Amino acid sequence: MIERSEIETMIPHRPPFLWIDRVEELEPGVRCVAVKFVDPADPIFAGHFPAKPIVPGVLMIEAVAQTAGVMLGSVAPQVAGGGVALLAAVNRFKFFKPVTPGRELRIETKKLTDAGQMAYISGTVWVDGEMVASGELSVVSA
Repeated sequence: MIERSEIETMIPHRPPFLWIDRVEELEPGVRCVAVKFVDPADPIFAGHFPAKPIVPGVLMIEAVAQTAGVMLGSVAPQVAGGGVALLAAVNRFKFFKPVTPGRELRIETKKLTDAGQMAYISGTVWVDGEMVASGELSVVSA
């Protein structure tokens, strides 16, 4: 189990934009499973949407990207050269069910392949054992 303080050594994100709370499984450079509790008190829900709050899909994509950053950063820590994995493309992401505040996201990433500084990642987001989003990301080391 990797807690937030160690996650912060692997990726540059900080609250309120750190969208993973802990890492439960990690195969460095290969696979990662992280968890995020969606706090109902988060101010985003005042506007998305006031009468029926749901987690923005773009934030689930961000959680996948951050989990991929941990997966890749576990092999080549960003602090070593000051580099960081940047989101380059979002491919074929689909959302299957709205996610409401107070739920826990389980975010899974797998590296599909890489080409030089570019890595191709598959990501899925689960809530209570049900897939709520999936797709692919491309990240580049900068």
